[in-house]
Amino acid sequence: NEAILSSWRNQIGYVCQESVMFDDTIANNIGMWKGDFNSNDLFKDKIINTSKSANVDDFVKGFKEGYNTVIGDRGVKLSGGQKQRIFIARELMKNPTILLLDEATSALDSESENMIKKSIDNLKGKLTVVIVAHRISTVKNCDDIFIMKNGSIIETGDYKSLQSSSLQFKKMIEAQSLK
Repeated sequence: NEAILSSWRNQIGYVCQESVMFDDTIANNIGMWKGDFNSNDLFKDKIINTSKSANVDDFVKGFKEGYNTVIGDRGVKLSGGQKQRIFIARELMKNPTILLLDEATSALDSESENMIKKSIDNLKGKLTVVIVAHRISTVKNCDDIFIMKNGSIIETGDYKSLQSSSLQFKKMIEAQSLK
């Protein structure tokens, strides 16, 4: 049924490895032109609150124009981590019940990855976050980790239980030099 499918789609926010940024303001890249940041106080508050959840607000305060900063074609004035956090904020503006992060940190440096992980931690208890990742460090704080091989789930558990019981998981940790 198309109505049921549409209902499911409206509940999911999707953040992929390559975020799409527009040559416009940070506010418009988050709010997708669904309101005027400068004249609509409710819209402005929603963008700022969403930005705080996605760890965007702190770095935006460092720009002279704040949320009115134009980020350039494909967001050239931003780091990869800043773009990803804006993309997360954009998806959070939809009020999803599920946020799917599909290799959202794979192209980022460790510092940027840590900022994204803080964004994810800010969302705990507010919505369901599903993370697809090859980096174990990205999923270290997750409630449940599912290890897949050839399209099937082969093991599940939290980080500590998998670390102590799973030979496959231990090999993955060692390969990525984690403790």
